[in-house]
Amino acid sequence: MTYSYNNKNKQIPLSEESVFSYLSANPNFLVQNHSLLKEISIPHLLDENIPSLIEHQVRILRDENNKLKNNIEENNNRSILKDVLRKNIFNSIFELFKTKKVIDFNKSLCSFLEKLYETSYVRLFIFNYGAEDKKIGNIYFHKDDPKLRFMFTEILNRNKPLCSSLQAEQLQMLFSKDAEKIRSNLLLPIKQSNLEGLLALGSHEMNKYSIGEDLDLLVFASELAVFKLQNLLTHYNI
Repeated sequence: MTYSYNNKNKQIPLSEESVFSYLSANPNFLVQNHSLLKEISIPHLLDENIPSLIEHQVRILRDENNKLKNNIEENNNRSILKDVLRKNIFNSIFELFKTKKVIDFNKSLCSFLEKLYETSYVRLFIFNYGAEDKKIGNIYFHKDDPKLRFMFTEILNRNKPLCSSLQAEQLQMLFSKDAEKIRSNLLLPIKQSNLEGLLALGSHEMNKYSIGEDLDLLVFASELAVFKLQNLLTHYNI
C-alpha cells in the first residue's frame, strides 16, 4: 500500500515501510505534533504503546476542553463586569444630574472618575465661557488662552479621545506640578452646544486607558456630564 504526500505541488509516493521507518526513527513525532492525533484513529489493542498513545490523545482533548471552558468563563466574567460598570455609570450620572451648583458638580464628577476609572487626576478645561478666567475645584474656565488652545488644536479638530500620547510640555500645561507623577493619560475633547474644552485624566499606573468599550462608555458619560454643566452655567450662578 502506498500514500501520496503533497510537497510543493509534487505528489511523492510514500510506502508503509517508509512511514514505519520514519516513525521508528522518530518515536516522539506524534507527541511533538499532537494536532495530528485529533485527525487519526487508533484501535485500542493490547500492545503496550497503543494505550499510552490513546491516553495522550485523550489528554490533549481534555486540555483543549478545559481551555475552552476557561475562555467561556472569562468571557462571562468580563460581561458581568461590563454590566456592573454600565450600572455604576448610570447611577453616577444620575447623581451628577441632581447637583445644583458647579462646585457640587465638580465633586460628583471627580468622585465618579476616581471610583469607576481609578483616575488619580482630573482637569476639566472650558475655553469659551465667562468674561474672566476662573477656577472651581477641578474645572478651569478660560476666557482667552491662545497657547493652551493652540497646543491642543489637532485633538479639538479631530474630536476624538487621545490615550497616553501627550508630550511632556502638554502634560505640564494640563497638570502643572503633578505632571511628573502621571504614567498614563487620557484627553477627551469637549464640544457641547456652546461649550468647548478638554477633559484631561491622569493616572499613576501605566497603560490605564485604552481604546475599547470602556472608553466608549466614558466618552458617553462625559458628554452627558458636560450637558449638565452647560445647564448649570445657564440657570445658576457659579
